[in-house]
Amino acid sequence: MSRMHAAIALTCAILAVSCTGAIADGDTEALQVFEGGSLTSTTELSLGFLYGAGSRPDGLGTAVSTMNAGVGSVCGNPAGLAFLGQSAMLLDVLPPLSASASDIIDMQSRANSALDDALESIAHPDLVPVYPTVDARAGQRSGVISGAFAVRLGPAVIGGAVEEPLSLGLSFADTGIEAFGETVKGEEGGGEVDVDVRATLEAAADLSTRVDRTTVAFGVEALPGVGFGASVSSYRAEASVSGVALGDGIINYGGTEYAFNDPSDPWMNSLDQSVDGDFAGTAIGWTAGASWRATDWLTLDVCYTQVPPLTLDGSLTTVTHNLPAMSDDGFDAGEISASQPTLTEREVTVSDSPIELRLPSYAAAAATFETGRILTTVEIRQYDSDLGFAYEDYEEGIHLGTGAGLQLTLGGFRLGGGVVMAELTGESAEEGENSSIMIPMANMGLGFEVGGGFRVDTLLLALPLQVMRISVGYEF
Repeated sequence: MSRMHAAIALTCAILAVSCTGAIADGDTEALQVFEGGSLTSTTELSLGFLYGAGSRPDGLGTAVSTMNAGVGSVCGNPAGLAFLGQSAMLLDVLPPLSASASDIIDMQSRANSALDDALESIAHPDLVPVYPTVDARAGQRSGVISGAFAVRLGPAVIGGAVEEPLSLGLSFADTGIEAFGETVKGEEGGGEVDVDVRATLEAAADLSTRVDRTTVAFGVEALPGVGFGASVSSYRAEASVSGVALGDGIINYGGTEYAFNDPSDPWMNSLDQSVDGDFAGTAIGWTAGASWRATDWLTLDVCYTQVPPLTLDGSLTTVTHNLPAMSDDGFDAGEISASQPTLTEREVTVSDSPIELRLPSYAAAAATFETGRILTTVEIRQYDSDLGFAYEDYEEGIHLGTGAGLQLTLGGFRLGGGVVMAELTGESAEEGENSSIMIPMANMGLGFEVGGGFRVDTLLLALPLQVMRISVGYEF
């Protein structure tokens, strides 16, 4: 929820500037009234890299076991391609799915607390703010997100896949926010001037990140019951951010009113702020695996998946309009111009720093036991990289360690789960004393033959992120 807090803090900071919101002469606090309006937020997130193509994962996500993975082995352990009986293809579709975040987390209380923190140094002791109403929703991106195919050519099988392993869309809007503040400016000779400020603000922002992965793979049964496979993946990542805050208001300086954004004034008096940026980058990763059908009831599998860090090059442009009286040290009423009270200064900042996006690499081993109609897969994974991002001096991420999982398949019903040991990194780790966490994972799904070579598999539950997925496969 840190992005929600940042949005609220940004809104309050802009209002603080436009309302002269700070301390005058060290003892008179300015902000008298704050009307919160409304804050709406929508998040769409898909973490397809946890599951690969298809809807037959293991307990920890993308299938390492080759026994039941099918054509999805292109995106998991490519050694599974060696045992495909015939050519096959599949498509993965995510249906629309969203819910109110307030049903799970008390978003209103978190928003109120963030606002209190933002107003702490600028509010009058008698200020009772009207908190913004919060409407936050979260869901998954809908539509076709991946597809895979495999074709048998003699003893070998080649395959390919196109996926959207990661997508994030975040948007928020602040509306109806108003504030009133007052202060006193001391003049030469000991005189004073009363200064009142009324301001309004409308703000909106959008953030999107997307990673596409294209994979080519092959598998071959080198010896009876022994398969080997390898794949190469091309990753392309894109990220964009845009935001605008439209401020307006009036300053009453010694009984005379001056309006911001007044085109008749011969000086700059805008309060608007904006940010805009686009980034993109590519990288190459690979996977190698082996599978041994040791007996009719036991299969042993190993693989290593190397996912490179993605460096996204681009630029971020920030445009701000600031009151000269406002600085990092607070508000200095003496800096208000008697002849130009609404004067603002425009500052344009362009940053060419890249964004580094990190996805986890891992080594994995799995053993699958077949007893009657039940398939039981036990797996262990050792991750050696982070899931997170870095931009300039800011980092957020999770360093993944060892994970263990269990998957049960009974006919068309599948149930699995596991846990991954991890540690928070970056800013989150610095804020908390205990950075060690356990990430629980779980999945549940159904699969059935339709006829004519068609098969439908579904993921009805997939934690830590809800991903309801429908996979349609065809063998030919």
